[in-house]
Amino acid sequence: MKTKFYNLSFAAILLWSVLLIYSCGNTDIPGGDTPPHYATLKEALQDIPLISKVKENPDTATMKKQAELNYKEQYSMMFTQDLNHDDEGGEGFEQRVCIMFRGFDRPTILVTEGYNWHGFYDASDLGINLNANMVHVEHRNYGKSYNQDQHHWKYQTIAQASADIHAVYEALKPIFPGKWLSTGTSKSGETSILYAYHYPYDMNLAISFCSPFLDELYDEDFGRYFMNEISTEENRALMKRMIRLGLTDGENGVYKDLCRTMETRGEKVPTYTEYVFNLFDTGCQIFQYKAFDSVRVEMLEKMIADKDYMISQIIDNTIGNRDPDSYSYWIDAAKEQGSPDYYYKDFADLLEGTSFKADDVLADEMNESDRYLLNEYDNMEYSNVINNFFVNTTCPLLLYYVHDDPWTGGKPSTVGSNVKVVINPIGCHSSILNNPNYCPPAIKQEVMDYVTTYIQP
Repeated sequence: MKTKFYNLSFAAILLWSVLLIYSCGNTDIPGGDTPPHYATLKEALQDIPLISKVKENPDTATMKKQAELNYKEQYSMMFTQDLNHDDEGGEGFEQRVCIMFRGFDRPTILVTEGYNWHGFYDASDLGINLNANMVHVEHRNYGKSYNQDQHHWKYQTIAQASADIHAVYEALKPIFPGKWLSTGTSKSGETSILYAYHYPYDMNLAISFCSPFLDELYDEDFGRYFMNEISTEENRALMKRMIRLGLTDGENGVYKDLCRTMETRGEKVPTYTEYVFNLFDTGCQIFQYKAFDSVRVEMLEKMIADKDYMISQIIDNTIGNRDPDSYSYWIDAAKEQGSPDYYYKDFADLLEGTSFKADDVLADEMNESDRYLLNEYDNMEYSNVINNFFVNTTCPLLLYYVHDDPWTGGKPSTVGSNVKVVINPIGCHSSILNNPNYCPPAIKQEVMDYVTTYIQP
């Protein structure tokens, strides 16, 4: 009897072991080591109850272009989220998600949009270089992802936005079981890092391109870098000359002519504080988005020589900052993110005696009903990221900056062994890696070597 019992037990154990091995490698089991057996992405999405309103990319020209980049399917959709992730089962809202699909066996890049979703596009050269799937998640309260909170902003927080991204990741991970990385440029890159701060075990790697990390409501490090370190001394001198011209004679100078022009165009006349901010910000945009010195110099010299051209540039910048689609940016800045101080004190001689108030810059960009948020500014999340997470993170991070981009003024000063910082000496505020006019081949190689350490293509 003992012998028979032993043989039966051994057989049962053997059968159990075979079944266990089979189940672990079974390609039909979502979340296994190999992709599930779905014929198409659309079929896979139908198995996710939180996803609705799936729409194929309607742009045939874009479809053709993306087909050349090896995309098989492209869909936008709505994802059901909790308004407050600390109260599951409460109110919800729909968040827009876009997937550009290359294969169930490919790595996946999670683009953590800090703003609106801008349509079907490869957010960076990373997708091309890794032949990866791209998943874009629109930020809550931007674009089509508005929710019931938009009028009082209680849940417009870094923690809630990170929980949104985590929910999307958890829903999609079973159909994309390979390696994942999060990424974004500028505020979207901040969102990538802040998501890693809250969920350090979701991603194999988190990347930010040209993303500042400010830990004050008005951060002078940005302005200090803008005035003293970007580009060349000659180009900075041109920029300061342009700003001084715009401040000459205070409210009776260029500002007065600009107000007259805006009034004629039917635009709301800015306060002097809003004007000064946009004057400085216009100079910032030139360095931020124009990658070549020749273009920067030409624009600055033209603004100095032609007052009407200067006014047109400042007006364009002012209207852009008033864009209702980006209004939530000012809310984010007032609540937790902070905003750059352009180092206005370097121009105190021209600002003295005017109505300009640096402390009113954010208030001037916000609706009066939302200005109370400035009194509730809480920098704890950003401070923890800057002072602790960058030093002790368990999730590998890549922070990419461009020397001539003013936002490099928000680069962390101290990082730990799990963080790689790359500074590109040329280029502009972008994630362009594959164009040598914007990124030297050696810098691209340095980035991709680090990425492939964690994300094998």
